[in-house]
Amino acid sequence: MTIIILIIGSLLFGALGKKLGLAAVVGQLLAGVILGPAGLGWLTYTHLIEYWAEIGVLLLMFNAGLETELKTLMKNWRMASAVAIAGVVVPLMAFYGAALALGYDNNEAVLWGIVFSATSISITIAVLAEQKLLAGKLGAVILGAAILDDVIALVMVSGYTLAVGSNGLGITSILPMLVFFIGVAIQRFFPGNKILQATDFIGKFGLYPLFFGSIGLRIVMDQLNQSWSVIIALIILAVITKMVGSGIGAKLTGGSWDFSLAVGAGMISRGEMALIIASLGLAAGVIDQVVFSELVIVIIAATILAPLIMRPLFKRQGS
Repeated sequence: MTIIILIIGSLLFGALGKKLGLAAVVGQLLAGVILGPAGLGWLTYTHLIEYWAEIGVLLLMFNAGLETELKTLMKNWRMASAVAIAGVVVPLMAFYGAALALGYDNNEAVLWGIVFSATSISITIAVLAEQKLLAGKLGAVILGAAILDDVIALVMVSGYTLAVGSNGLGITSILPMLVFFIGVAIQRFFPGNKILQATDFIGKFGLYPLFFGSIGLRIVMDQLNQSWSVIIALIILAVITKMVGSGIGAKLTGGSWDFSLAVGAGMISRGEMALIIASLGLAAGVIDQVVFSELVIVIIAATILAPLIMRPLFKRQGS
């Protein structure tokens, strides 16, 4: 019953978001915030919701693969690589410094840097698909950069877990990438949109709103170490560092200013990977529940802001 309420609520808020000129994803994210512990308290984040939300991520990545041509992806590998590397280095250094300035120790500061260097492509895919830009150069650069971004994050986390003595991320962290490439392979050898039509319908009216709504459910505001002014500053830092870092990578490899800004906006969103890394830090005892909640608030706020920034910049690329 909880899952049905979350899906219906997310669909309704998504439709309302579109009516207000926003991306549907924004409404779906806010549905989770409003219905969850941070709002009305009607729903909580459960293992069952987590399970189906993870399937929603996999379906989203699979459908993105079905809409992506390997030729376009490979053609833009140079720019995608520059976007990924610059988009990791800038937030990594900025959040490492910010954590130290706030009084956290070196292990915590490194974790902060890794958390905010990771990109979540799922929100961006939804906005790209809405703007019919997923199959073009913008989609290829962002997808390619996000894949490499996740690879870099996995390498950093592997080294970090060895240093702090944790168990690492496991196979579930790379499943979205694997499923994406399965979709690309199917599209390459079996072109056509019948599979996409079927899976996209299931996603749009079931698993996608469940996944996006579930992100909002993870915000808990019972107790915080930092003042709201500090948290708002961290949210702004999360947006600016990713947008500037990734945008510089695109500009240095031949992108126009408009295109580079659109690429930077497409890399802002944090989500499942950042939440997994933060959860790893919590499980390893590097951070406590209060710091974890603060990180989750910043991650989710940046994720909610991302489509608001993306949509107008993406529209200019589609016009």
